[in-house]
Amino acid sequence: MKLWMIYDREGMERNASYIQMYRERSRIYEIQVEPVLAETLPRRLRNGEMPVCALVRAICPEINQRLEQAKIPVFNSYQVSYVCNHKGRTLEYFKDRALSVPSLTFSGKDLTDILSKKPGEFVDMFEKQFCYSNSFEQEERELICRASEFVIKAVDGHGGTQVFSIGEEKRKVLDGISGHDFVLQPMIGGGFSTEGRLSRDVRVYVVGNKIFAAVMRSSSGDFRANFSLGGEVCRYDLSSQEVCIVKAVLDGMEFGMAGIDFIVDDRGGLILNEIEDVAGARMLYQCAPELDIVREYLRYILEEKLPRS
Repeated sequence: MKLWMIYDREGMERNASYIQMYRERSRIYEIQVEPVLAETLPRRLRNGEMPVCALVRAICPEINQRLEQAKIPVFNSYQVSYVCNHKGRTLEYFKDRALSVPSLTFSGKDLTDILSKKPGEFVDMFEKQFCYSNSFEQEERELICRASEFVIKAVDGHGGTQVFSIGEEKRKVLDGISGHDFVLQPMIGGGFSTEGRLSRDVRVYVVGNKIFAAVMRSSSGDFRANFSLGGEVCRYDLSSQEVCIVKAVLDGMEFGMAGIDFIVDDRGGLILNEIEDVAGARMLYQCAPELDIVREYLRYILEEKLPRS
């Protein structure tokens, strides 16, 4: 039996060691892990190939949907991929469940106009356009009104590479985001500032809708604390209150494996920022190598989710 790991060409080359981890840990299940290029998937399905399940590691919800239509168990689901690979959809979907970063979504053609505005104009823009949540309206208003800076992100960006402060050089932002729809958000007060406060966020890894582990990322030189951009990382123990916040998110959708990212505000609270459907595990293995999330994910899929033969 085969388990497909579906990648685009660049992702397959970049993640060779990660694929090997799956191969090694799947041996006890007598499952062969096969990396599959996304571009070959239509032909394989036409030929009637049927893996025992598929892990979609390419960011393309249509792939997840096509596999579901072919009756192949797929992780994560099309719903997860569709919602969580778009920053605007994610925050809109979950904002009544957990306090989330207020966000406005714009078409790529609006980028030049947005960049021409002053930070003070964005507060008025949110007041006119933002649909406040039913559960956290007062907190959302405070986040918007307290913001001295705003952030712009490509809706489909990953790893912090298409995330910019409005105050950054205009050409840099245009080069980084042009052609992409984007979200506008207040910069959360606990993030990086001219006073040098630490930028912190928390990545919560979940497997099978259960909390597996959490790590904290931090940076003293950038409001982006992403590990791939040089942020420091350490294992993080969630408080009972923080566990409740994560569970509120989990109650809204069924995840196979995902990374739920929260910004830490200046009062120490967790604010939902985004969810990584195709979550990497390099941070977790670096700071907590005893926690084998690949092994646990395979156990969850092959022991709990797949039909018994």
